[in-house]
Parts: sequence; C-alpha cells; structure tokens
Amino acid sequence: MSSVRLAAAVFAAVVVSGCTDDPTPLTNGYIKLKFVRGESQAMDPYVSTARAIVSMDYETCLRDYYDANPDAQQGGPDGGLVFGTHDDGGEAWKDRLCEDLERSQADCSIIDINQELSMGTPHLTVEYAVQGPLEGRVLLFGPLPTAVTADCQDPTVRVSPQLPTGYNGQDDQIWIAENISPISALTNQGGEVVIKAKTN
Repeated sequence: MSSVRLAAAVFAAVVVSGCTDDPTPLTNGYIKLKFVRGESQAMDPYVSTARAIVSMDYETCLRDYYDANPDAQQGGPDGGLVFGTHDDGGEAWKDRLCEDLERSQADCSIIDINQELSMGTPHLTVEYAVQGPLEGRVLLFGPLPTAVTADCQDPTVRVSPQLPTGYNGQDDQIWIAENISPISALTNQGGEVVIKAKTN
C-alpha cells in the first residue's frame, strides 16, 4: 500500500472510531476566592499564613443533588474519585485545586477536604497549606458540581462567616474574615469571592 493510501486509511479509521484529543468534561468545578486586606488593616494580615480553612454551605440545588445521588457523596464510589487524588483516578480535586488553574493563584497544597451532609447545614470545608504570599492571591474552592451535573441553573454555595480563617506555622490563629463579598457564589461563575481579612 502506498504511503498516501496508508495515511488515508489511518485517517478514516480515526474518524470512524470517533477518537478525539478532547478531554472528558469535568463533572465538578470550583469557585475562586481572592484574599485582600480588610479596610481596617494598614498592614498585610496574611503574613506568615501557613494554613487556611474555608467552609461553604450547600444551597438548595446542591443539597438536593447529593440527597438524590449518594454515590456522588465524598464517601460514595463515584464521589471518592472526584474528591480524591490523581493516584485514586477520576477528577482528583484534592490535587487539582492547587494546580495553578487561574492567574494569581497562591502556591498551595490541600491538607484536607471534608464534606458534611448529616449534621447541621450541609457544607464543604477545604483546608489549605499555603506557601508564600496570600494577599492579592487566589485559592480555588471545590469540588462543586456544575449546573449540568446537578441538573439545575444555580449550583450555589454560601460562605460560612466563621471560616475563612488562617494560622501560622505554630498553629496560632492569625487572621479572620472582616468582610466577604459576594456571600454566595455559583460553580464556575468566573468572578471571585473577595475575602477581606483582619488580624485576630
């Protein structure tokens, strides 16, 4: 077979098989959190931050989604692949959240992601190890089901006013939130939730 005919045959096989380089769309996304100093602060309150914790409450759409899809919960067979690491397979958000997906993203790693659905208001808490500056930088919060996954138009969460907070290397709480805006956010909305902090 000539090289031209061989190339044509390979091309036809690829087309017929439907092979593509496009990745599988993610079922979950994130919200961007931008950390700035509070209006009462003359100095950067984030200096020496080694650990940051943020918690968000699931609103109606996401509560309904997890109620109807227990396999997608963090402890479920599908959820384990979403919330886990690349070594677990799946979407691996424990690794993905700190993979420099956005401009001005802080240097971080994920200590823990904890989903709580059975006690109090259903919520998600993410604990970050922070390396380097945090003021003016972004951390990503998730995983959060997309509108397509949750089959609704408003997969929103609401920031818990008690968390965010930050700790230094000696585990002293060094900053808390002074103001948060907006208080609610939509998965993959693009815009940032701005956290203005003050020293504790």
